[in-house]
Amino acid sequence: MKGIRISGFRPVLTGMLLTTLWWLAACSGIEDGPGREDFSEQGRGVFILNEGNYNSGNASLSFYNPQERSVQNGIFLRANDRKLGDTGQSITLRNGTAFIAVENSGIVWGIDAETFRVKGQLTAPETEHMINPRYIHFLSNEKAYVTDLYSPYITIFNPTTFQYLGSISTGRPTLYGYCSTEQMVECAGLVFTNCWCYSDVILVIDPAQDAVVDSIRLHTSMQPKSMVRDRRDRLWVITDGGYETDEDSFGENIPHLYCIDPVSRTILSDQALDTDEGNVQLATNQQADTLYVINNDIFRMGIDESHLPVRPFIQAPRDSKGRRHKLYGLSVDPRNGDLYVADAVDYAQSGVIYRYSASGKLLDNFRVGINPNSFAFK
Repeated sequence: MKGIRISGFRPVLTGMLLTTLWWLAACSGIEDGPGREDFSEQGRGVFILNEGNYNSGNASLSFYNPQERSVQNGIFLRANDRKLGDTGQSITLRNGTAFIAVENSGIVWGIDAETFRVKGQLTAPETEHMINPRYIHFLSNEKAYVTDLYSPYITIFNPTTFQYLGSISTGRPTLYGYCSTEQMVECAGLVFTNCWCYSDVILVIDPAQDAVVDSIRLHTSMQPKSMVRDRRDRLWVITDGGYETDEDSFGENIPHLYCIDPVSRTILSDQALDTDEGNVQLATNQQADTLYVINNDIFRMGIDESHLPVRPFIQAPRDSKGRRHKLYGLSVDPRNGDLYVADAVDYAQSGVIYRYSASGKLLDNFRVGINPNSFAFK
């Protein structure tokens, strides 16, 4: 659920019940499938996580070989003869293992990056507070954090053994059933995480204490959605501005782009952007001196520039009626600067991945699963 389309809310108890039922079903036996396939992807490549549709259990994983310009879809099911789960949220690669947070199934998978076989997992019933895992951040080979959509806690686990180690109380209130922490960025020896749903706060975590030690309020906009660190160790944050809910109006739906000093914890700049439908995203190039921003189209800005340019770097594709496709994910290959853009199209059909060079030239495009949202580079 990369961007909440808020017309009806998902109560916490419903999410917990679905998580428990899914896990019990998964433990009762291997689901029907075509049989486990053998893979051996030893070269470079890109994992693409496809979120699927909420409550449909159709999240999936794709793998793309940029040298051969070939894609393999549904690799988790094919390699393990079981489904990935419901609502794939994020994927992160470390030490030959791809870690996948599957939000509504309440599970973090660890799969071998060459064989795609499951190496381990962390599930909600095994932990004290994890409900709907969102993002994973590694402090070391023995400690990682997992943020959560519903829980006012951040889960701590060992990414080598998948052992649950504890949790960090965020102290945040629950609003409309949500109490989210999202992406995590490490700066100045601290971990910063954005509180997305109905919030305007960035939390500051001391990893030595495993505790929240401070917070930063954004004041001028709501719902910090995406964060990155630049080469000067500054924190960049983009908000989606909020949504109109069933209950009342929340936010102005105007994204803002902030630059924050992580040491003084002060806001250095604040730019109001054009009105957007909610799915803003932020990424940097491999040198961390250039920002890429999804705000309807894709914009590019140097970290020392004062404002996003008026004209987009890359325009979003349009349908036959001239309506923009829903750009849903954005990442940069750290080796060559190629830009990968995920297009959800209409949130129902197979999504499309566009691969661009650092200069904006289209190099390739291909179909993947439903609602592709994140990438991990092998």
